Amino acid sequence: MTTDSLHDCLACAPQLLGQIERHPQLAERWQTLPRREYAAGQSLLRSGQAVEQVWFVVGGLVRVAHLSAQGVERNAAFHAEGSWVGWGTPPFATTSPVDILALEPTQVLELSYANLRLWQVELPLVQELLSDAIRAVLARSSQREAELLLLDAEARYRAFLEQRGELAARIPLHHVASYLGITNVALSRIRARLGLVRR
Repeated sequence: MTTDSLHDCLACAPQLLGQIERHPQLAERWQTLPRREYAAGQSLLRSGQAVEQVWFVVGGLVRVAHLSAQGVERNAAFHAEGSWVGWGTPPFATTSPVDILALEPTQVLELSYANLRLWQVELPLVQELLSDAIRAVLARSSQREAELLLLDAEARYRAFLEQRGELAARIPLHHVASYLGITNVALSRIRARLGLVRR
């Protein structure tokens, strides 16, 4: 997702928090959401588990990862403060093909699909926010697909730094390499060419 699309996303922070403040009924329900804490390395969701909730990241950082049949793990996404993380198309339950794991000590608010369905019926704003969130996810997925298909490894890394530069220092380089679809050695060479490796 580009910086512009993040600013246009009503369901993302800080826009979401502003929406909540302006709607007392939503604010009241938001306060009732369970708050969960995860240590670095701990799973929010495991491959094969039923997906029956989404999480709003209050603090910390998580990664979404696929595991191939050969046991090779590939990072699909990173989510930090103010973003939603989950899988599928809320509020329709599905089985997760991915692992979602905390990269740092992480605190989230958990929104069950049961609550989400109820909120959709009782609070019209929620349907608007959900539709906007799905639009933003599709835009981000389309952009990532285009980068993987059209850009070489160095250009993908440059795009990552441009779009997620504020997170770069928080993500171990081997996880960045996995996200880019390259080896650790290849990323080291790219960083050296870009003058990002200390001599």
